[in-house]
Amino acid sequence: MIKVAVVLPAAFADAGEALADARALEAAGAEMLAVAGDGPDRTALLGAIALATDRIKLRLSDSDPVATLHRLSGGRVVSGNGEGERWVDATVPSDRAGWAALLREQEAAQTTGIVVSWDPRLIDLLRNPEPDDRSDLLMSTG
Repeated sequence: MIKVAVVLPAAFADAGEALADARALEAAGAEMLAVAGDGPDRTALLGAIALATDRIKLRLSDSDPVATLHRLSGGRVVSGNGEGERWVDATVPSDRAGWAALLREQEAAQTTGIVVSWDPRLIDLLRNPEPDDRSDLLMSTG
């Protein structure tokens, strides 16, 4: 199964909403989060995400204060690709069929995972990657 890493924007209008997005991505099954850009805003947001989440890994650049973030996250910090892993940058396709095809293509290539930029559709795509599986909607409508 292909893993998904999401790059969140460093700029946000509402801190609570940014952290809610991080928690929702974790709950939906994303493997790793990164924050775009560099500098103190990025580091502060990664620290807040570390405290707000439990499982998801946090991807750092070389300029981040690794030791502090490592302690805040309980050891979930990943620098670069991780030992023995191969992550590929990808674009979120326009539809669910494209998403499923992207995952199958990367799995066939024996890629560890894909890194995609934040898109509000990601939570739904992570929870329901196959075009025909909409059992979540059936359950919610009765």
